[in-house]
Amino acid sequence: MLNTHCFRLDSADDANRWHGDALEFLNRNNIPAIPICYHVAYEYVSRRHDELTRLIDAQLNKTGQLDGHYLLHLFESQCLDGGDSDRLDRHLADLHNLLFKVLEGVTNSCSQTDLFNETLLQQSNALSANPGVEDLRGIANNLLSATTQAMENNRLLHEQLNSVEQQSQTLQSEVEKLRDEISMDALTGLFNRRALNKRMNELIDSYGDTTAPFSILMLDIDHFKRFNDSFGHVIGDEVIRRVGLAMRTELRELDFPARYGGEEFTVLLPETDITSALDIAQSIHQSVAKLILVKRSTKERLPSVTVSVGAASFRRGDSSESLLERADQALYQAKESGRNKIVSEAEITYM
Repeated sequence: MLNTHCFRLDSADDANRWHGDALEFLNRNNIPAIPICYHVAYEYVSRRHDELTRLIDAQLNKTGQLDGHYLLHLFESQCLDGGDSDRLDRHLADLHNLLFKVLEGVTNSCSQTDLFNETLLQQSNALSANPGVEDLRGIANNLLSATTQAMENNRLLHEQLNSVEQQSQTLQSEVEKLRDEISMDALTGLFNRRALNKRMNELIDSYGDTTAPFSILMLDIDHFKRFNDSFGHVIGDEVIRRVGLAMRTELRELDFPARYGGEEFTVLLPETDITSALDIAQSIHQSVAKLILVKRSTKERLPSVTVSVGAASFRRGDSSESLLERADQALYQAKESGRNKIVSEAEITYM
């Protein structure tokens, strides 16, 4: 259920003040003003999202600082799942307001047109009454004044409609941009878990119509904790980003790679049976193994990166949960049997 403030329009004074406060808040915490971070900052400084405000205040009291990763976490947990500050709905509400602007402008124009027609009728009646010279001069002045006003009204309406059209295009562009943002993982550029679940359910729903096989891979970076512990989170993030890039180079256009969480990835493989899925897994496995990472500041070569992979294929009657569970079990077995391996669901052994 969406909160009502998603549809609330801020006054110009409030919006300008909160815009400045949000930018100052981001600058103070050395956080780049990318759309998602800006959105969280704007909601925080406007103080209309109680839970988000409480979490940020608690974090500041605890550590005295924030970073972009924390704001991204807040966006996904507070701004998407509950719809509490869903900018999509806000942009759509803005589009509705634009329609009201158009209606208001056209209504005003029609009212002015009615007034112009009434003036014409009055002057026509005056001409029918055999007016004298002074009367004719008055009629001419009235007609000139009414015509000038009608032309001005028409110009204003034209400008208003042009302005509305430009605003509408900008808002629609923002809506599309935000749709992309809330479907993507900011670090890797892959899809996020939210988008993955949506796409998986679409494939399951369409299975009865097409019966085309599809499969899923789950991948986990081996010994990832050592990168963070030994080299820091910045290097750890770079490892995640490079693995995501290596995955994409081995996938087809119809495939759906996603960051599942942390150092774990998932790939949906439409129109792909388990044999072909294992071939794709092998390509990704080899591509990741070829990565060479060097710490820029010291020119130190980092340990090699490997991944463990679990593969499963959709079965009639599967839910997204049951399919993910089999892939996850296969991944677990790959890790338990020494890591740096690919395991199919057919190889799963149960204790």
